[in-house]
Amino acid sequence: MKKILHFPVACWKWFVQKNIFIKLLIVAVLIGGGWFAWSRLHNRPSILQYDTAQVEKGDITDVVEASGPLAPITTTQVGALVSGEVLKIYVDYNSRVKKGDLLAEIDPTQVQADYDQAKATLSSAKESLESAKMSYHLAQLNRDRYKDLYAKNYVSKSSLEEYELAYVNAKSSLNSAESSVIQAQAQLDRAKKDLSNTKIVAPYDGIVLTKLVSEGQSLTSGYSTPEMFTLAQDLTKMQIEAKVSEADVVKITAGLVADFTLDGYPDQTFHGTVRQVRTNYSSSSSSSSSSGYGSSSSSSTTYTVVIDVDNTAGKFMPGMTATISIKAQDKKGVLLVPNEALRFSPSFNMEKFNDTGVWILDKGAMQPRRVSVKMGIIGDNKTEVSGELTENDRVVIWEAVETNISSGFFMPRPPRRR
Repeated sequence: MKKILHFPVACWKWFVQKNIFIKLLIVAVLIGGGWFAWSRLHNRPSILQYDTAQVEKGDITDVVEASGPLAPITTTQVGALVSGEVLKIYVDYNSRVKKGDLLAEIDPTQVQADYDQAKATLSSAKESLESAKMSYHLAQLNRDRYKDLYAKNYVSKSSLEEYELAYVNAKSSLNSAESSVIQAQAQLDRAKKDLSNTKIVAPYDGIVLTKLVSEGQSLTSGYSTPEMFTLAQDLTKMQIEAKVSEADVVKITAGLVADFTLDGYPDQTFHGTVRQVRTNYSSSSSSSSSSGYGSSSSSSTTYTVVIDVDNTAGKFMPGMTATISIKAQDKKGVLLVPNEALRFSPSFNMEKFNDTGVWILDKGAMQPRRVSVKMGIIGDNKTEVSGELTENDRVVIWEAVETNISSGFFMPRPPRRR
């Protein structure tokens, strides 16, 4: 025991007695040996661990989401076709009207004067027409008489020609008088229509949505018609005009059920039916730039999907924004994989693939293998797939690297693109 205790002391004395170079050499050997032992203990080869999920059969729904405003099916802008001062307004916002009901009146003073003038002009034109008819009839008689006299050599040819010329002039005057009567009648009809247009009436049964004029306001009807009211025909039946992207609009057909919610009724879900997918489209573009990286632009195309909505209960108001979900497809008993599996690629994979695939881990295998799949409906958490997969296969969704076997510590690796 004493020999064991004295051994370190003897080693120390031996070390002290050596020169500086031997001391440095001994210290270097000890440090190097210690580092080598530590590295062999701790830097063991890492082991990859994989988190997997089971391929399952189940049901999945392809839902197209969109938004759009609620609006009446039929709306009409009622305007003033004549100029003048608004004398009286008989309706207000939300007024219910019947077809032919008086909405407003415009001062008819000037229009009435135009009507009276057109009426007088027509009367004068008719009198001129009667006079032209008599002149024409007389010129015709004289021409015919002189024709007979000329045939019997009682008058000269020049005399006959004078009466033939008078006949032609009389006929021309008659035609002009007839045209004047037609023009005067048209002016009278227009003035009569303008006079009736001073009374603004409802074109159909409905409700007043907007009132854009007030009593005493002057209206000028020129190249555009001044808008006075907006009428909705029937608010018990409404529609939603939803904007749908070009990627989703191909999935939608008339007759599909559309569920929608409104901010005013957050706890309720309402239902409608797709009536029309309009072929007319709208495009928009946007650009962005960042310092040192230039600029980029993008464009998007949307189509309007019209959804019929029953508003018999009267809950909906025009202009409310609806958040819509349309069930485009509903499949049952198809193969489903987590969406993470379609985004995963193991760290050892350096190959780029042209098709879609997932990595499956066979029972007892150390590394996963890739299989090609075709994607179907993409859900929030799972996606429909078909291909070389079967039910109960294990698809890899995550990879972790064991960096210290003794401690059991794993460093997860972020998923890479397949």
